[in-house]
Amino acid sequence: MADSTSAITVRIASLVRDAGALTGLEAARALRTEIRDTGITAAEAVLELALAFHHAVQVEEDKARAVISRLRELARSGDYTYYADIAHFMAGLPLPSPSPATWLHGPNAVRARWRQLVQDRRDRLGKPE
Repeated sequence: MADSTSAITVRIASLVRDAGALTGLEAARALRTEIRDTGITAAEAVLELALAFHHAVQVEEDKARAVISRLRELARSGDYTYYADIAHFMAGLPLPSPSPATWLHGPNAVRARWRQLVQDRRDRLGKPE
């Protein structure tokens, strides 16, 4: 299991590295299927967060909302609930309701940091605001 977990982590990291510049999401879809087959919920949540980053960089609000929906479904157990918040922050979307997450520096500071990460990536790719 450790080998497959490490390989999955490397593949997700590759998607994050290429966020905003991916030419297609076939690799992500295949990886999602593989992760679901292994039953590693944590890896699936991280994959969805990586996709949220990609869609935020691309300013693909509808796709970001679809990812957020999948993250909310994954968080039904109570784990990873803050991942949906982070996806909202990256996409510049308001939270639909107050978050149960407690942020060390407050939600506004956390939102600003995630939005800056997206903007830095957009700048690096030469994408207009």
